[in-house]
Amino acid sequence: MKRMKLMFSTVLGVILLLTYAIPSFAATPVVQLVINSQVIQTDAPPVTVKGSNMVSLSSLQQLGLRLQWNAKEKKVTVNSPKSNNQLSLTVGEKIAQFGTESLQLQAPPILKNNRVMVPVRFISEAFGAQVMWNSKDRMVIIRSADQINTYKALYQGEDLVKARRIAVDLPSPDKNTLSGTDEEINYAYHFPEGEALRYYYYEGNLVSYYEIQNDVKHLIWEAVVNENGQYVKEKGKRPTEDKSTVYFRKHRTDNGVDFGRLSDEKPYTGEAANGTLAQIIMKIPNEVRKDQTK
Repeated sequence: MKRMKLMFSTVLGVILLLTYAIPSFAATPVVQLVINSQVIQTDAPPVTVKGSNMVSLSSLQQLGLRLQWNAKEKKVTVNSPKSNNQLSLTVGEKIAQFGTESLQLQAPPILKNNRVMVPVRFISEAFGAQVMWNSKDRMVIIRSADQINTYKALYQGEDLVKARRIAVDLPSPDKNTLSGTDEEINYAYHFPEGEALRYYYYEGNLVSYYEIQNDVKHLIWEAVVNENGQYVKEKGKRPTEDKSTVYFRKHRTDNGVDFGRLSDEKPYTGEAANGTLAQIIMKIPNEVRKDQTK
């Protein structure tokens, strides 16, 4: 018995020693890349090298850049239709050439799993894009030069009509899993009064609730509504009911629009321009925006 206790004590001691002696190699969360609200899916996820986020060369095509790889010279060449300057980077070298100017890189391009990985901030900003790093969610968020003012209007603009139209036209990586049962389809948007960054979209008796986070529009909740206004099916987290809501409802047979506050006895009416459904969003009298962000 004493021998067994001694053996157990020895084994336990070895285990404890190994526990403290061997470092923990927890997997680093993958960096996510978002360009102009599109979540970029590539076969080579972004990596961080010496504090610099590196992405595969092909993932930057969403910025409208022309990208070339010279395998013999291990050189990356980047061009933009809106810039006369050409950017050249070489794998393993910290000096890049932009037009006639030589620039220092924080981290040089690398080859990883047969993929060319390039410094995303350096290349993006060279061609006028806006780059943000969300360390909490490990996301690189990029807005191309021609879209910077669009996002400024979305987040900081006082014009609710413009901000809301931008919001509903953003792509979403999320798809509905529920289907409506109403054969006569109506279309409508509901927004919390004074807000543009979250809204409800009604398509027949299917309602979808979206929120915009890190430039990405997420489907948070969806439900099927019966004729009594009850949710007969729902999925996701149902949002808290807002004190005041404004709505925009398209007429079934033409471009006419009814809109106003849900509490109004009589709606305002207007006519939407031909184009996207976002055009049914109109100006609500005396409504002031209250959800601007930095």
